Amino acid sequence: MTGNERPLRLGFPVKVMGRPDLKSQDTRRWQKGPHLKCSLELLDHVLDYLKSKNLDMYRMSSDIAPYATHPDMPQFHGMVAESDAELRAFGAKAKAYDIRLSFHPSQYILLNAPNPELTRKSIWDSSSQAEMLDRMELDDEAVMITHVGGVYDDHEASRARWIEGWNQCPEHVRRRLVLENDDLRFSAADVLWIHERTGVRLIFDYQHFWCLNPSDSTSATRSSASW
Repeated sequence: MTGNERPLRLGFPVKVMGRPDLKSQDTRRWQKGPHLKCSLELLDHVLDYLKSKNLDMYRMSSDIAPYATHPDMPQFHGMVAESDAELRAFGAKAKAYDIRLSFHPSQYILLNAPNPELTRKSIWDSSSQAEMLDRMELDDEAVMITHVGGVYDDHEASRARWIEGWNQCPEHVRRRLVLENDDLRFSAADVLWIHERTGVRLIFDYQHFWCLNPSDSTSATRSSASW
């Protein structure tokens, strides 16, 4: 381990519970012209808060670029490119503070959707978030954490269909995307199966593993006892 590596990073997602006055994104409706630049101004103060509390990991809201991929609002589609300088400055500050940033795309981002149009839209959303991380000039620890998705009445087919969605993703998305086991549908064994066929990086969620571990018949009992 080098001097710059840390065995453990502490942080939280999106909302600053200890400072309700600190907003994490521009939440104005489309009529008010919300913008990624506004979200970044708000998040600049969040970085300062994290630094003051010796926290070095933060998961940004997947909605910091409002309507950037809304199919019926093309006026917002250039938002990320328009914010290039602001994204670069924000990334530089996060690096100076040694804060690891990430996204966790919403539950509506599904690479294994049976509907090809939903998969296409999910890839577009993922591309936008990956582009933001790239424009921040962050290293490969700045990732987008996702789950396999829905079962759609066929667990094996849905697991395999994730690979089809992955293969449609542009390179900058595949470079940022990491896959996590979940607590209800796709276990650690499932994501490992996908990793072996795609090379996608994995996130191991221990709590989810306690909730869903089909190879261990006592997992459900342990999970209930832990609560």
